[in-house]
Amino acid sequence: MTDDGPRESTRSGVRLPAIILLLLIAISAGGTAWLMFTPPPTSEEKAEIKASAPGLKRSESKTPEKTSPIKEEAKKKPPVEPDPAPPTSPPVQSAIEPKTQPAAIATRPKQPAGKKLAAKPEKQPVSQSTPQTSSPEQPKEEKKIEVPTEPSPPKTVAVAPIIPAVPKLTLERRERPLRAVPDPALIEKSVSGPLPIVGRDGREAWRVYARPFRGDKSKPRIAIVLHGLGTSVTASRAAIQGLPGVITLAFTPYADRLTGWIREARTAGHEVLLMTPMEPTNYPQFDPGPQALLTTLTDQENIGRLHWILGRSVGYVGVVDFMGSRFTRSHAQMRLVLAALRKRGLLYLESRAAARNIVGDIAKGLKLPFAAATLHLDKTASRLAIDSQLRETERLAKKLGQAVALGFPYPVTLERVGEWAKSVEKRGIVLVPISAIAKR
Repeated sequence: MTDDGPRESTRSGVRLPAIILLLLIAISAGGTAWLMFTPPPTSEEKAEIKASAPGLKRSESKTPEKTSPIKEEAKKKPPVEPDPAPPTSPPVQSAIEPKTQPAAIATRPKQPAGKKLAAKPEKQPVSQSTPQTSSPEQPKEEKKIEVPTEPSPPKTVAVAPIIPAVPKLTLERRERPLRAVPDPALIEKSVSGPLPIVGRDGREAWRVYARPFRGDKSKPRIAIVLHGLGTSVTASRAAIQGLPGVITLAFTPYADRLTGWIREARTAGHEVLLMTPMEPTNYPQFDPGPQALLTTLTDQENIGRLHWILGRSVGYVGVVDFMGSRFTRSHAQMRLVLAALRKRGLLYLESRAAARNIVGDIAKGLKLPFAAATLHLDKTASRLAIDSQLRETERLAKKLGQAVALGFPYPVTLERVGEWAKSVEKRGIVLVPISAIAKR
C-alpha cells in the first residue's frame, strides 16, 4: 500500500502537462486547417477592407467596418451637390440681368428652345467635380440662352424716321443758294439783337433776302409755306434738304439754333419767314409762349416782345402769325404791329382766313407787303386728305390767279408735298416763294 501512493502521484503529475500539450497541438492544428480551407477574399471584400482601413487604424473593433458604408455614401453625395450650385450663378447672372429676367425665371421658358441646353445640368453630377469647375459652364449656358433674346431690340424700332419719308432730291434739282446774310446796311443793333431796317437807299429786307422769281407771271401761282420748324432737328432737316428750294419755310423764334437753321435753309434755296406768336381766344389754356403778343399788354410791352422775336436772327423776308385768333381781331393792336413791320422792311403773312379782311385792310393802308393763306393742307394729316387739299389749291389758283397753302412738317406732309411738287408745273401752274405772292 505504501508503494502505490507515490506511483499515483507520479502519474497524475505526468498527465497534466501532456494534456495541456495535446490541447495546444489541437488548437494549432485547428487554426492551420481553418486557414488552409478558408477561400481567398473576393474583390468586393478587398474594396470593403480598403474602405474600412481608416476605421481600423482608429479602433481595432469591428464597428468601423459597419460605419464604412456610411462614409462611402458620404463620399458619393458631393457629386449630387449641383442643387446648391445655382446660388453661385446669380453673380454671373447679374451681368446679364439688364437684358433678361433672373435665371430662375428666364431659363424655364428657354429650355424648350433646345435639348442641349437642358442636358448640360444633368451632366454636372457625373463629373464629380467641385463647384468651381461647374461654375464656368454656367455662363456658357446663359450666353446660349441669351441668343434667342437678341433679336428683340429691332422690335423697338417701330417708327420710321422722317427723312426717309421725304424723297431725296438730286443735285440737278437743287436750286442755287440764296445770297449771304446779313446785309450790314439793313441791320440795326439793339438790346434785343440785330433788327432789320429799310436801307438808306430804300432797299428792304423782304426784297433783298427774297428768292429770285423769273417765272411766267401770267400762269397761276402757288406758294407753299411750311411753318413750325426749328424745334425738331429731324423735321427741320428733312424739310430743308428734302423739299424744293422754292417752298418757303417758317421757323419758330423759340428754336435753340435759329440762326443756323436759317443759314441752312437759305443755302438750300429756301425763302424764310419768322413765326410771331400771338394770343389765341382760348389763352392761357393754349399758350403761344413767353414772348407772345397779348391783348392785355401795353403797346410798349408788345413792341418790346416783337423786337425780341425779330432780333433772334437775320435773313428772313417777313413774319407769319402763330395762333393769334384773339390778337388779330384787335384793330388797334394789329395796326401797331403791322406799322412796326413796315418800318423794318418786312412782309406779313396772315395764316387765318377769318382775319384776312381785317389785317388785309390795315396792311393796304400802311402799304405793307401782305399775303394771306388760302387753305391749310394737313388739318387732317393723311395722304388722301393732303392730296385732296393740294388739288383744291390748284383749283383755287386757277380760279383766283394765285393761292397760298400752309402746312406743318409732318412726315406725311413732307412726303406728299415733295411728290406733288415734281409734277405741278406740268399742269400749267408755277410754284413760287411767298415773296412772289405778297402785294402792297
